Amino acid sequence: MSLVTNNLGQNITTAANVLIETYRSLDKLFGELDRIGEEEGFISVTSRFMRWKSDSDPDGWMPTNFIKLYQLDKDPDFPGELGLKSGALFGVEVDLLLNDYPTISLNRYTFDYSQWTRLPSISDHWVFWGPFRNDNLFEIEEVNGLWTSEPFEKAKKRYWGIQKAVSSEIPLLEITETETIRAKIFQELELLP
Repeated sequence: MSLVTNNLGQNITTAANVLIETYRSLDKLFGELDRIGEEEGFISVTSRFMRWKSDSDPDGWMPTNFIKLYQLDKDPDFPGELGLKSGALFGVEVDLLLNDYPTISLNRYTFDYSQWTRLPSISDHWVFWGPFRNDNLFEIEEVNGLWTSEPFEKAKKRYWGIQKAVSSEIPLLEITETETIRAKIFQELELLP
């Protein structure tokens, strides 16, 4: 085997190992999010994080965007059997490829929950990802680091009764310990307009 082939092979193996370690770190982060979120008065709406994956599209073979949903425990119960609260839905979104560095987006969604027939599953990732990316269905604006997204009429039903979404972003690498999860994620989520 040539030196070039050997070096390229080592690079691929190293990249795969780095990705696997990144996934392990993200798994720990999501576990800590649930634990600290509960201490801060947030309840998890999804038991696991949501992600987009596809067997037919190579971009979907390696998940790079993950969303975990929460609500405030103190909000009143929403009528029905889904166990939702009447208040906002909060998303903690980790994106490994959006910028030149991995980010965490802190998202606040307002929905008409009467249009929900079930809780989100892992594959419903698109419902919470699209409002900040699909400008054919949403009016998306950014002012001073705060993103807002309002659905056009045709998007409301398709996106489960979404009414509005707001988002801010922080570098993933700033989240290094329990207190940064508490201060930079959960306390900031509550401050989103």
